[in-house]
Amino acid sequence: MRPLIFFILLFAWVSACAPASKKHRKRYRKAPPIEQSQQERPTKSTKAKPAKSKSIAKPADPIVRGSMKTSLLPTILNEKDQALMILIDAGKYLVGKKELSARGTLSENKSPFTNLEAFHIDRTETTVAQFRQYQLDYDEKPFAGGKNCPTCPAMGINWIQASKYCRWAGKRLPREEEWEAAARGVSNFTYPWGEAFLPEHSNLLGEEDGHLFAAPVGSFLSGASASGVMDMAGNVWEWVDDKKSARPQPDTRIVKGGGWTSDKSQARISFRNHVDLKMNNPTFGFRCAKSLQQKR
Repeated sequence: MRPLIFFILLFAWVSACAPASKKHRKRYRKAPPIEQSQQERPTKSTKAKPAKSKSIAKPADPIVRGSMKTSLLPTILNEKDQALMILIDAGKYLVGKKELSARGTLSENKSPFTNLEAFHIDRTETTVAQFRQYQLDYDEKPFAGGKNCPTCPAMGINWIQASKYCRWAGKRLPREEEWEAAARGVSNFTYPWGEAFLPEHSNLLGEEDGHLFAAPVGSFLSGASASGVMDMAGNVWEWVDDKKSARPQPDTRIVKGGGWTSDKSQARISFRNHVDLKMNNPTFGFRCAKSLQQKR
């Protein structure tokens, strides 16, 4: 009897300690990798770092492009008059009136191109405040509607005065081809900002641009050239250091760009205005240039 009881107890103990049958085991679903887990997917509370959204493509705008380049291009600060100067790279530039082919495209064979060495040019026209460092008694009020305007361009300046100022500042007047290269860059545009005339991008004849007389330099950011140079059309005519002409004219020089009383045809980059070098016209101003070999 005792052996029977012993075997019954042994069987009960073994049954209790044995693992559960496959049928009754708890089944666990294998968790996915962490990066695929639902808990780690972006939710309103835990967002993955968003990718940069693609901006909608906009038409190429040389006006904006030129304005942005103003702070990106290589520049120097001229020590004497504290003028910011922009570097114009050496290269081949269109100078003068361009010729178009039968298809309406630029004819490089017929259009006048020239090779230029690199140079610096003032970002803006020489201001009243800058010119007054050179000529203490200069008064802009007769040319500015009776108002003080230290940030307006120096006006009523003849070629001799402009040339002397540039030499005083350790610079020189730009040559005509340099002036056009700075106004046009490699864009071959008719106006500094593009092919079409846009009256709100320069200070020319009339009040449509918001100025009856001269405007403070750099007022028309949208009118910057592709090189980032300001006011190359309108505001004041600018003297250059050339006297090119079909006939000898020793007492004349060329002014470029048009002034606040000029029309759109005179604001074209290629337009040349021959005037007496001693003329103190209210709409005449200037900016300076500097060869890379000149001392800073």
